[in-house]
Amino acid sequence: MTGLAHRQIRYGTESELQTVDIWELPEYERKAASTSDRYWFIYIHGGAWRDPRCLTYTAIPAIGRLLAADSPYVDRSRIAGFASIGYRLSPHPEFPQDPKTTPAEQLRVARHPDHIDDVRAGLAALAQDGPSQNGSPADYLANDRYIIYGHSCGAFLAFQLWMNGDQSKLPPCVIGLEGIYDLRGFVERGGSPAHGGGPGTGFAAALQTIAEGAFGSDRGAWDTASPGRYDCSKLGASKSGKPRLALVAYSPEDELVDGGEMDTMEKALQKGAAKSGGHLRYVDLRDLHGKHDEVHEDGREVARVLTEAVRQLDSL
Repeated sequence: MTGLAHRQIRYGTESELQTVDIWELPEYERKAASTSDRYWFIYIHGGAWRDPRCLTYTAIPAIGRLLAADSPYVDRSRIAGFASIGYRLSPHPEFPQDPKTTPAEQLRVARHPDHIDDVRAGLAALAQDGPSQNGSPADYLANDRYIIYGHSCGAFLAFQLWMNGDQSKLPPCVIGLEGIYDLRGFVERGGSPAHGGGPGTGFAAALQTIAEGAFGSDRGAWDTASPGRYDCSKLGASKSGKPRLALVAYSPEDELVDGGEMDTMEKALQKGAAKSGGHLRYVDLRDLHGKHDEVHEDGREVARVLTEAVRQLDSL
């Protein structure tokens, strides 16, 4: 892909989905993180914690947009590489599996905290990948020159990475696109009435099935897991001493996740930034174009948001 070399690493043995896909620049383009203004871009895919059709390769459209010869987005000279973290999935009623005949490593039976445990394990594997090599993922993660971005439930998982007491392991920049952030609000609002949702509708029932399939029925546990209910003021400064950056982006055309999720996460970040002592900065973008999956399938808007993130990081 546009001069990048692809490889895959495994970080677990329970599931064939416990992998990280890596796309690297040619060796002549690589630079040590300590002398570079490049970033590793690390993606967490969506798919409602359960969709076997939405996996690590959904990072590819945006990567292609960023590296196109006529790209209007962040310059290639600011890119160190890309990674996409896979994780175990929960059951999907439309894709049933028979545990008697399905190999154990192919079963989709994950339940929270399996998903976020896998994302953390995948990130830890990247932090050990090529530790002595200039331009390696480990080099850039050790120097806090990386950006985590997630789509839909991937945005939920991306911000869950900040819900960890070990400040040394928290990403310096997290981006959510078309994100789910508060399971209780997501289910109880039942989606956007403009798209046939709302309390008591079939769409609302479908959202409850998604949440219960991945997190169980205890709504108190939903609240504890939801980044939209987390006290972001607990975040300390990044390793560089600069504020951490949060960027949340949403398309009004989204037919699956309503704008209330964006509102919830923005309020949590706003409150956290006000109480963080300057350790957190957040940016919200509500002008994306496209339906829920179109945003990642086309890649233009993802590339635009990543470009804005680099611009914001340059201003810290």
